[in-house]
Amino acid sequence: MPEIWMPQAIKADLGDHAPCDPAFPPKAIAHITADRNATTAAPQDLVPFARLQNFFTHGGRGTAPHILWDPFTGAFAQFFPATSRSKALEDAPGGTRTNRAGEVVLQIEALFFPHCRADGRVCARLTDTPCKGWSELNTWVRSWGVPDTWPMGRPTDFVSARSPGVWSSRGGWYAHAHVPENNHVDPGSWPAFVQEQLGEPGRVTR
Repeated sequence: MPEIWMPQAIKADLGDHAPCDPAFPPKAIAHITADRNATTAAPQDLVPFARLQNFFTHGGRGTAPHILWDPFTGAFAQFFPATSRSKALEDAPGGTRTNRAGEVVLQIEALFFPHCRADGRVCARLTDTPCKGWSELNTWVRSWGVPDTWPMGRPTDFVSARSPGVWSSRGGWYAHAHVPENNHVDPGSWPAFVQEQLGEPGRVTR
């Protein structure tokens, strides 16, 4: 049985658990926090992980994901168990139940915005960060039956492409930009899946 709480994550249980819908295949949703507007000419400092964790446990609890991930340090915080829906997607009444449409719908918020600065380094894309902790995160999501595939394509830019039919019928990873009823265009990029090889530790290719 996979772990409902990611072992590497700080457990910050918000309560208010609710089931997902096993009539749909398992999914993971990739988001970025996008909490500041920066540019190439005017980068801004990354918001501290603790501040975002506090946001999702207080004023932002109504939009909290399952996992907050810091790709610069490998830190994680988890707000809902894997078996519950989270609340990071727009979910219109009578619509496709976006937060629930899967055996699991694991939502990941990467602590990132374009042209953020951390430890003196400016990163334009999430894949420019060290992506620390991605191997553990990918492994945990996979343990819940989410296949290592992007039914709508791995995100490479901030462009939306949505298909309710694909969303309803295919499991795997979806960008926020791929989810019906939503108008966000994140995450813009995402690390490649960890390659598993028999007898060897996983490795990440970007």
